[in-house]
Amino acid sequence: MTDGGRPANGRAVLDPLVAQRVATLVLTARRAVEGLLTGMHKSPHRGASVVFVEHREYRPGDDLRLLDWRAYARTDRHMIKRFEQETQLRATLVLDRSGSMAYASAPGERTKAEHAATLLAALGYVLVRQGDATGAATFDDALSALLPARSRPTQVDALATALAEPPRDGAATDLAAALGALAERTGRRGFIAIASDLLDFREGSLAPLAQLVAHGHDVVVFQVLHPDELTLPFDEPTRFEGMEGEASLEADPVALREAYRREVDAFVDACRARCTAIGARHVLARTDVPPERTLAELLTSRGRKGWA
Repeated sequence: MTDGGRPANGRAVLDPLVAQRVATLVLTARRAVEGLLTGMHKSPHRGASVVFVEHREYRPGDDLRLLDWRAYARTDRHMIKRFEQETQLRATLVLDRSGSMAYASAPGERTKAEHAATLLAALGYVLVRQGDATGAATFDDALSALLPARSRPTQVDALATALAEPPRDGAATDLAAALGALAERTGRRGFIAIASDLLDFREGSLAPLAQLVAHGHDVVVFQVLHPDELTLPFDEPTRFEGMEGEASLEADPVALREAYRREVDAFVDACRARCTAIGARHVLARTDVPPERTLAELLTSRGRKGWA
């Protein structure tokens, strides 16, 4: 069992208990993915593999080795056997390490970044365990170097180590720049999971997701938010400090709470609508919900919708 790598505070990113709970979950690709290795994910490539799909009538130029002579004997028609390769999925796990991801409501509580890292590391454990090549990347105002996708068992440790790096103090979020660079650097079709609070309010911040989807990637966006950000539960006048260079603000949370909650709900709904319109999947990942539950709900809903 991997120790999952450890961040500076010494806490494991991938807790063994979390790994055990998600070990039986299986993620299958919604779309056909390209690849050469044998695995459990369907590929659009046709060839002489062990998975028979269907017959079709012979056409001039077809490979004669694929003629089904038994079908000819039964029907007196030349039929071609069609097969479907089963291939390995290539996955990329992408973590937001901007300043706002360092939020926690109390000393010793896991930050949003730690929760997001655990969520992605658990997903990586599932993918590597079922033989899928999985890599990782982090970003704030730019995309950091990619960890190449591998399927060997030691990749779980490599993924957790890459995801354990804490947010840069005060680093701003630039989703458009980071996701645009990701779209340029992830070539072949596969699965991309992005964990971020999406706190970039510029127009078109999520637009590069359309490039990823257009390239054939199956994209899931985990919007990681703390309950404090969703509900503004404070009861006393409070000084709020910006975590990405914003000016501080003194306010009465009680007076602002109702309007604030409406704005936050509208923001989350808008993020969900943008992702859905592009063809990506949006999942609200609250930090007070265990990551394995978030993953279980995601994978179960995929199965129900026939995305496999």
